[in-house]
Amino acid sequence: MKNYKGFAVLFASAVSALFVGLDLLRPAASEAIDCEELLRTFSADTANLVYRWSPEDMRSEEERRLALFDFMYETYGSSTWLPQSLFERNRVTQAVTGNTDEIVRNTIGMALWSENRAVKAYGMAPQPDPGKTLGWTVNCLVCHSAEIDGVVYLGAGSKVFDEKAITDALMMLTSRTGRLGLSRRSLDYEMAVSTNEIMHRQHLDVIAPPTRARSTAFAASHVELGWRAHNGAVPGDEEVGARDIAKIPPLWHTAAKLPFGRWYLDGSFRGQYALMSTTMELKKGRSFDEIERYVLPRIKKQFDDVVQHLRPPRYPHFIDRALAAQGKKLFYSAQLGCHTCHGTYDENGNVEWTGVHVDVGTDRVRLEVVTKRFMDAFQESPIADHGNLQKSEGYAAPPLTGVWANFPYLHNGSVPTLHHLLGSEAERPKIFSVVAARRFDPERVGQQLYPTQFIHLGKAELLRKFRDDRNWFNADRAGHGNQGHAVWSRIKTDENRRALIEYLKTL
Repeated sequence: MKNYKGFAVLFASAVSALFVGLDLLRPAASEAIDCEELLRTFSADTANLVYRWSPEDMRSEEERRLALFDFMYETYGSSTWLPQSLFERNRVTQAVTGNTDEIVRNTIGMALWSENRAVKAYGMAPQPDPGKTLGWTVNCLVCHSAEIDGVVYLGAGSKVFDEKAITDALMMLTSRTGRLGLSRRSLDYEMAVSTNEIMHRQHLDVIAPPTRARSTAFAASHVELGWRAHNGAVPGDEEVGARDIAKIPPLWHTAAKLPFGRWYLDGSFRGQYALMSTTMELKKGRSFDEIERYVLPRIKKQFDDVVQHLRPPRYPHFIDRALAAQGKKLFYSAQLGCHTCHGTYDENGNVEWTGVHVDVGTDRVRLEVVTKRFMDAFQESPIADHGNLQKSEGYAAPPLTGVWANFPYLHNGSVPTLHHLLGSEAERPKIFSVVAARRFDPERVGQQLYPTQFIHLGKAELLRKFRDDRNWFNADRAGHGNQGHAVWSRIKTDENRRALIEYLKTL
């Protein structure tokens, strides 16, 4: 118990640091953030953010800037707010000393927005109503922005964000103890009480991700839809199934998926937009009526104005064009036939995707979450008016646009590099560090396996030390299997593998 409390204090301190910081650049509790000022500084605030628009997008630069601004500061009219004054006055923030940015970056795993004087990290959004007390919520960019070698890429799936850590911290900060510094008659106190009640009501341990930087969103959707369709009865573990661990895919895959209308890793939701994402707002205590009136229209607008126009970032390092040409021939050859599942590419961020969803022997836990009960509960929700949920036989053969930045690989992020994915299954690491994913390996294309201090340790020692550590990916855990997509027997040589990887850098 002592250990748990220590970590809880650390998490709480990290979130306090996240929302407040220890410098004087953050607004005081009584001040509202000026949205017009945020817009005025937006170009400067995003000067170092990497993203790419489709060349076919004919809108003016100003139109795209305004669309991106709305997307990055979207709140969906949230019902869950964390008051600024709570963090400023809470004594728990004094429990941890040190560099604030390091605590936020390493403990919670959000991408710091260092250029922004008002907002600490990507995915944070302030209360937009100046008539209300200043509070904060989170949006899509918590999961869909990633830091790689110190650069933040918009739309990339987060490599290190820890959903459980931030949830535990916020529950503690809004608890009775955490509210001690607030006046019981204040709006901030009411806000904190409401948020704490919602978080406890919607919290279920069975759907907490066992490994950081992995999502259990579909299991959460199952629970949210299930208990609403069954008069508040929470689905049991056997009904939800194992935790559906999945990595967070990049937003720039949207353009390829749009013609097929099949979304998420298994393509089980079918419709014009990827609307199962709205169930994340159910976790914030929203009603179906609020989802229908506020959230669904905004998600659709974001798809139309921003998401469908995003293209992958270009590979930031040297590419051997002669070797890449050899790899391209292999990619489209009868010997490998990669294009028959993954599509054909113009090397400008566009793909004619096949839409193939097939079982290639990878871990099936994520597929098994879509049960009959899940589909029945879905039919009771307003989302059913905009699409349908069908059980898939396999995962998508994903578009390979920006594949260099879409590590770790396979649907559950169980393979750290393209080198390992395209090699023998037996050579795939059984354990590797999740937080090491901030550092890119240009040789093998993907994440580095271990922080420097652990490079000398062998597999057995790593498993002994970190088998159940949430900061480490262990392929022996349920849902974490790294088998499948076995292509080494066709690639055959290291020379072919190097050439193929070099070509993949260009996509």
